[in-house]
Amino acid sequence: MGPLFPSKMTRIFHSMGSRVFYGWWIVGLGSLINGIGLGIIYHSFTVFFLPLKRDLGVSSAAIALLYGAARLEGGLEGPVVGHLINRFGARKIIIVGASLAGIGLILLATVHDYLTFFLIYVFVVSLGSNAGFFHPITTAVNKWFIRRRGISFSIVSASGNVGGMIMAPLLAYMILNFGWRNGAIFAGFMILLVALPCALRFKNSPEEMGLYPDGQPPVKNPMGDSIPSLRETPEVNLSVKEALRTLPFWLLMASISLRLLVTVALNTHFVPILVWKGMSEVASAYLVSVSALASILTSLALGWLGDRWSKTLLSSVCIIPTIVAMVGLIFSQEPAALYFFPIAFAITMGTAPLNWALIGDLFGRGSYATIRGIMALGYGTATFFSPIYAGWIFDRTESYTIVLITFSIILLITAVFFAMLSRPSPRFK
Repeated sequence: MGPLFPSKMTRIFHSMGSRVFYGWWIVGLGSLINGIGLGIIYHSFTVFFLPLKRDLGVSSAAIALLYGAARLEGGLEGPVVGHLINRFGARKIIIVGASLAGIGLILLATVHDYLTFFLIYVFVVSLGSNAGFFHPITTAVNKWFIRRRGISFSIVSASGNVGGMIMAPLLAYMILNFGWRNGAIFAGFMILLVALPCALRFKNSPEEMGLYPDGQPPVKNPMGDSIPSLRETPEVNLSVKEALRTLPFWLLMASISLRLLVTVALNTHFVPILVWKGMSEVASAYLVSVSALASILTSLALGWLGDRWSKTLLSSVCIIPTIVAMVGLIFSQEPAALYFFPIAFAITMGTAPLNWALIGDLFGRGSYATIRGIMALGYGTATFFSPIYAGWIFDRTESYTIVLITFSIILLITAVFFAMLSRPSPRFK
């Protein structure tokens, strides 16, 4: 299928700012898609938790299983989706994924039993969300940018939190006044109305428009050969097979999987952990908002720094505050430990875009989607089990002490792994 918006559309965009590199339009469009998609399905779907529990007549564990199954499904589909993105381009996958997610949410409004809800949520809504939002968008951004990967990935990542801050209260109002079924229909149409028009204007790579990454052509030497700019390191482009034979691939996969193992579980048990330490549920919920806002700021700040300093070093160092915060929760009774926890957590969460950008830095642009999809097998499995582990330990001990000790050790190992990362050596190819 050829471009739906040819050169005329390009001229319109350029007329709005003749010196604006089209890659920034990709970042903007991707942020809108990611903001509405993940803002609803990942960050805001928790507002459906209690209404679904009451209406379907099931336990909290049954509703929690929906989230865990969606995570696991995302990990299992990762390699397939990555291959499809590389083969058909990000635009087509976004269109298919957003359509599945939006239509699936609308279908949920017609469901009256748990099993049907589970099947539609996991195999339609989550399948579409996992395939159509962050994965293809970051693949496209990775192709459009090399020197500015850090800040461009950070903007896209922050958009999910911004979307959650907007959509969560809006959906809560809809559900409170009109019921969860109308809220689901509203959410589905919002995804379709925002994501699909943005996706139609998506361009998969700068080469598709006769442009270069970052908007700057490579410097030519007197013989006419392309050479890297003095401000840039030479671009690496490894195939999937070559990447799989390198130590950095497995180190990065382990690092990302272990970080997500901890952060997803902490995010799931954020309020219960603070309540365990004596804080009220209302105050704990307030700190969730504080942490979400701080995560936006740290993502943008670390993305900007990542284009100037070492992404691996930043990813390693910024894990330490959460380790300190968890140790503080275990051994300190001071209120300051409770308020430091959400800020420290936001600092670590702010490294997420650096992690995804590192895949492009270490392995290049050509096979990014497939490589990231293979890594999803690791972090998808990890994020399925870790929240369950934390809940299982608390149910038996009525304490999060063992959980926090375990997670502190895992994050310490993660920091070491990130610090060990370097570009693949030619001998591994």
